[in-house]
Amino acid sequence: MIIAISTAVPLLLAGLLVQWAAYRSARGTLPLNFWIGIRTSATLRSEDAWRTGHAAAAVPISVGGVGLIVAAAAALFLGEQAIVAAMFGCAWIVVWLIVASDVAGKAAATVGEDPARS
Repeated sequence: MIIAISTAVPLLLAGLLVQWAAYRSARGTLPLNFWIGIRTSATLRSEDAWRTGHAAAAVPISVGGVGLIVAAAAALFLGEQAIVAAMFGCAWIVVWLIVASDVAGKAAATVGEDPARS
């Protein structure tokens, strides 16, 4: 049981963190920072590009977070085989963050460049 719990807790915490980032992204309140967010050349171009890109990517980010939370629940049910849930959860979030990065980059590219950064 300790294997299941020690696998489920980090997956759950990561899923909640990703959900928080998706929520802040959707509301446009995730500030440009060095710790969390999608960093492409397009999203880093300006504050507006950052907000636009993250708002567009909020749904794929959220889907990735939900996958981690589901993987945490599955880890509890799998017991000694919790690593299988962790592997699926990690693969799930990687795929959805790639999708989110693509969506964010395309949306941010539509925003004009910040004149202060030119």
